[in-house]
Amino acid sequence: MSQKRKTKGEGMIQLKITMTGKGFSPKDKFRIFGEETKEFLNMVDVRKWLKKQYGKSKKGSIYIDTVLGKSQKVGYCYGFRNEDTSHTPVKKWIQQDWVHFYLVNDLDLDLN
Repeated sequence: MSQKRKTKGEGMIQLKITMTGKGFSPKDKFRIFGEETKEFLNMVDVRKWLKKQYGKSKKGSIYIDTVLGKSQKVGYCYGFRNEDTSHTPVKKWIQQDWVHFYLVNDLDLDLN
């Protein structure tokens, strides 16, 4: 990414994407086949990238349980059908991309 943050300590938004896929048989199970990390300066850029990447794919929310026993939304799961002729013998599959959002800040390592 060529853009830089305006000030030290200003957080970046990081997306960790876990790509899973399975065949069309009801007996098939989803398996992880790839992982990717993307970084953005703001949520406007995140939304633009998600719209370009996933368009109108089905989207569900991802939640975690906090230590206080509440649920917290941490991302989205996008589901769609995919195909690629380079993946023989499987040419078409059902794909789910699990997209987790993180806020990443600089860490001051000056211990003096």
